[in-house]
Amino acid sequence: MQNNNETTAFSYSNSLFQSIFEHMGSCVAIYAAVDEGQDFTFLDFNHAAEIADKLNRVDVIGRRLTDMFPGVREFGFLTVLQRVWKTGQPQHFPAAFYQDNHVSGWRENYVYRLPTGEVIAIYEDVTERKMAEFALVELNEKLNSLLNSMAEGAYGVDTNGVCTFVNHSFLSILGYGDAREVVGKQIHELIHHTLPDGRHYPSEQCQMYSAYKSQQSIHADNEVFWRKDGVAVQVEYWSKPIIRDGIVVGAIATFLDITDRRKSEALIYNLAFFDTLTQLPNRRLFIDRLTQSLAATKRSGQCGAVMFIDLDNFKSLNDTHGHALGDLLLIEVAHRISSCLRELDTVARFGGDEFVVLLDNLGDDKVVAAKVASLIAEKVRTSLLLPYFLSKTDESAGDVNVDYQCVELHPNLTHLAQ
Repeated sequence: MQNNNETTAFSYSNSLFQSIFEHMGSCVAIYAAVDEGQDFTFLDFNHAAEIADKLNRVDVIGRRLTDMFPGVREFGFLTVLQRVWKTGQPQHFPAAFYQDNHVSGWRENYVYRLPTGEVIAIYEDVTERKMAEFALVELNEKLNSLLNSMAEGAYGVDTNGVCTFVNHSFLSILGYGDAREVVGKQIHELIHHTLPDGRHYPSEQCQMYSAYKSQQSIHADNEVFWRKDGVAVQVEYWSKPIIRDGIVVGAIATFLDITDRRKSEALIYNLAFFDTLTQLPNRRLFIDRLTQSLAATKRSGQCGAVMFIDLDNFKSLNDTHGHALGDLLLIEVAHRISSCLRELDTVARFGGDEFVVLLDNLGDDKVVAAKVASLIAEKVRTSLLLPYFLSKTDESAGDVNVDYQCVELHPNLTHLAQ
């Protein structure tokens, strides 16, 4: 009776093993050593292995490994089988590429020796996984190449504001030599800690953080980043949240150094609205300010005035001593007029030797406003009537000194209606 139970148990265990063996998703091959371990024969070969290796089980069992897979020596797998068979120590054979005349692909093996002396290999066809890894590596290489060929600086942050990557342009623009100086650090405190006017810029107020806090894209061109050496760089930047599986995990930002652009814009603005010689507003800017002043005067009831100034004897100075000396006179006149005015007033050069002054906010009483305007006009007239001692260097005659005096200067004062 005992023998029958043992037979039944053995039969059940064997059936269970065969069922598991056949239905395993992993490939399984069982080998017996021959020729004192110089080769191995197939004892069993499951269904998953048939599919992966494009072989039928009946064609494999009893055959030598080196006959069925002629590239197994170069592949290195035969050496692994021999080592496990001799030592009894299991071994992992990492994913490697195998190819012969009927099969090719990436295989990853785990090899064990059974108590009965047979060697079993459990392996996976990891070709798809390896191809996906290669594709991912290639994609990352392309992305890195793209990032590092961009003229724009680029960096990423996690939801704690910690930098996750930077590109080459980031390092170049902001004066860093190595990404390790930046990655892993709080990026706001490193490059964005202070506003253009010198005030501290709290991280919780940073527009860029809105990219992931409110899941919005941000664009700004009125802020600065700070270089490693403490120099401010005017930037235009864009920030966009990084969303993974519907969850915001950080943000990516790109930026341009617009310092040269701002200088060009300022130069263009100055050329358009300021006199190049005296640096005073020109006719165009003065008319714009006059228009605004008239509208403001109408709303507020405040009085204002316009004063026109024309220099006497200017043409004779130019004719006698040349335009270079005349330019020195105009610069000095501009300086004297400006020094007589309040901060809110405007003086402009209309052209030639003509200047015009706009006086704002003289009060709502016309009589009082007229007195204030007259006092300012007299102050300007007195200043301009003082002698001018002008000096320039002449290549043929050396220094030339000229004592110029406005014989008559009559500012004309026009009151703006209340």
